[in-house]
Amino acid sequence: MSRTRRRAVAGALSTLLLVLTACGTSAESSRDEPSADGAFPVTVTHAHGATEIPTRPQRVVALGYTDVDPLLALGVVPVAMRPWSKMDGPGSWARDRLNGAKPYLFTTKGDVDLEKIAELQPDLIVAINAEIDASLYSRLSAFAPTIVRPTGFADYGTPWQDATRMIGAAVGKPQEAEQLITATQARIDEVAAAHPRFATATGAVVLINPKGGYWPYARNDARGQFLTGLGIQLPPGLQPLDDGKKFHLELSPEQTSLLDSDVLVVIDQGDGKQRLASDPLFQTLEVAKRGHVVVVPFEETGIALAHNTVLSIPHTLDTVVPLIAEKLG
Repeated sequence: MSRTRRRAVAGALSTLLLVLTACGTSAESSRDEPSADGAFPVTVTHAHGATEIPTRPQRVVALGYTDVDPLLALGVVPVAMRPWSKMDGPGSWARDRLNGAKPYLFTTKGDVDLEKIAELQPDLIVAINAEIDASLYSRLSAFAPTIVRPTGFADYGTPWQDATRMIGAAVGKPQEAEQLITATQARIDEVAAAHPRFATATGAVVLINPKGGYWPYARNDARGQFLTGLGIQLPPGLQPLDDGKKFHLELSPEQTSLLDSDVLVVIDQGDGKQRLASDPLFQTLEVAKRGHVVVVPFEETGIALAHNTVLSIPHTLDTVVPLIAEKLG
């Protein structure tokens, strides 16, 4: 490491001893009073307190796995991002908004590279769809104003509307963020209205457990939220298991019958179709007998479902909904 970088890291870390953790208590609300677009300073409240952003950010680091999407939708190209899985940047639904820029890519798994963050010299760190405890938040805040998930939501559990609204406030574009939310919701409502069968249907997005059984996504997860946003509810057998805290439910092979519903969307991580075909318990389900099982590839349809942002939702509505509609008739 160069002497300049050592000084940058040492200086930023030493500042931690002087940072007041006014952010140490949870804020009462994750929504701030909207200010006029472009007005600074702005204050964004979140699970670790309140963050003031003095001027319009120019060098934004997106540490949350899906935070890059709302930023790009608002015309803000981050200098660095943390991609989902093995992606080499944003999804296809957002890539053109980079305008040729190539943000630095942090590794998907493992600890946050604080040394690299210091080197990037950000003026805003967005870490909403991420796991940021109080200790890491304090370290990140020593480098730049940092915003994390809103109070009341679990790590990785912030709904797309709240994430968009927080990011819009942080970059000085709250009104534009509200317009994005309104337009996206209108598109969801339009698609749901075009398929009235959805309102009475049951179903789930499911991942196959490689050790046996299944992982249907619950309403706390983006994939579950996508279906419920269209009006499709979890099957009756799963609803009592969904306490609003879990991201997915763990079903043993003996519990496979609980998946029975009007439609299932199975995310294929390689051998999904073969696994389903060779599972005698799955094949006894009425949904399987009717052929109402949609199998989609993990890359990139499954990743788009997991993002569930103002940019990925239109993409998923165009690619996945026709498959569901075909099954439901």
